[in-house]
Amino acid sequence: MVGNLYRTFTEKLRKPLVFGLFGGTGCLVAATILGEVWLWLTHRPPGREPQAVVLAIDTSSSMSGGKLSEVQMAASGFVDRQDLKVHELGVVEFASSARILTNLNAEESEVQQAIANLQTSGTTNLDQGLNAATSVLGNTNLGANILLFTDGQPNNKARARSIARQIRQAGINLVAVGTGDAKVNYLISLTGDRDLVFYANSGEIDNAFRAAERVIYGQQLVESDRSGDYGLIFGIFRIGVWTGWLALGTAIALIVGQNRTLRRRLLTRREGLVGGGGGFLAGFTGGAVGQFAFLPTVYLPALSLVARLTGWTLLGTLVGGGMSLFVPNLPRDKALMAGAIGGILGAIGFLLLDAVVGVVLGRLAGAAILGFCIGLAIAAIEQLNREAVLWVRWTESEFTTISLGKKPIEIGSAQTAHVYLPKDGGFPEKFARLFVEEGKVILEFDPAIQQLPKYQNMKIFRQELPNGSRRQFGTVSLEIQQKN
Repeated sequence: MVGNLYRTFTEKLRKPLVFGLFGGTGCLVAATILGEVWLWLTHRPPGREPQAVVLAIDTSSSMSGGKLSEVQMAASGFVDRQDLKVHELGVVEFASSARILTNLNAEESEVQQAIANLQTSGTTNLDQGLNAATSVLGNTNLGANILLFTDGQPNNKARARSIARQIRQAGINLVAVGTGDAKVNYLISLTGDRDLVFYANSGEIDNAFRAAERVIYGQQLVESDRSGDYGLIFGIFRIGVWTGWLALGTAIALIVGQNRTLRRRLLTRREGLVGGGGGFLAGFTGGAVGQFAFLPTVYLPALSLVARLTGWTLLGTLVGGGMSLFVPNLPRDKALMAGAIGGILGAIGFLLLDAVVGVVLGRLAGAAILGFCIGLAIAAIEQLNREAVLWVRWTESEFTTISLGKKPIEIGSAQTAHVYLPKDGGFPEKFARLFVEEGKVILEFDPAIQQLPKYQNMKIFRQELPNGSRRQFGTVSLEIQQKN
């Protein structure tokens, strides 16, 4: 009794870990050899068109109480991340009136000092702030941008809206970050584009500045450093191919892991084509959907996170569903659910590592976590949903478990058999099969075995095996366990 409990516990723990390790290794190898090479080959350098950016910061009285301090930290970080040998920065503040604090030719230290000296007072004269920012951009030959920050309603909404329209008509890119009582719909009327409006609650202002920076300089789903403009179609294609490589590596590795547990050929040509091709398509779909969802939500950190999770979850769901073709009696719906769970867990690890260890290491370590979680979840779900289990003992210390169900488990000397019996032991390619029928485990021998001298007198080809039944074929021992 104790031995059976220990054996069951060991198998329940062993197979998910093995699948997790295979999935993680496959995903990591594919990410390293194929994924990183693809990203490098298709990378477009940042700043092909240098940008001039004027920070127009609301310093009205409503910005007191720690709000301005948070904006100053976020704006200072924004300045730190810019290469002022390539780009240009200016600072304007507006309250009851507007002041130009630095022009575009200012040194970084001057810009930082201007931000540090900001103080709150007065009302929100937004129209003067926009006019001042426009005048700073008057002599630049670079791409012109105004990055507006405000926390409330302007003194004259109509006049500010009219000036914003003129700014857009002049070819100046107006990007807005709002918080507090700032109305998103009004800010959209200023920018003319919802994708250029970023709303942030207290504690999220730095994220909003970073999201605005991505819009100005360009960024992709799996690259948190600045990069060039890929365009909508190529950007989606590029990330889809990258995630396709990851899913291909994960799927192939899980098939190899499954075959290894069954002691058969690690990978056939058909499995490679079907599993690898299906995995790549699953990954491409997940990545493309994730990138497509990511682009319009980049201005809202919370929704941007949801978009990333959506892509990885879809990738895991499709890979999991595909594994139901290779894991015997793994229901398709359970496989899809397992893949989704693995995708979510892997995505969380991916995003956390990306934020902590940097872009490339984050991608690689995150890929390993993604593959591990998908493999772990698939094996765990398979074991939790077993109707009956076939224990295959190869030697005294080696065993494998296979889920029994409606799909027959093939026994014989064929390379594709689930339970391989050696041909030199007198076993034909098709020897027998095991399946569940109306809640009963059935062992059915292939009638062709009567042609073999050893089985020519066999009369009963179909047997019902009750719980605990054991059968010995050559050196391989089979045991049935059903749920009580």
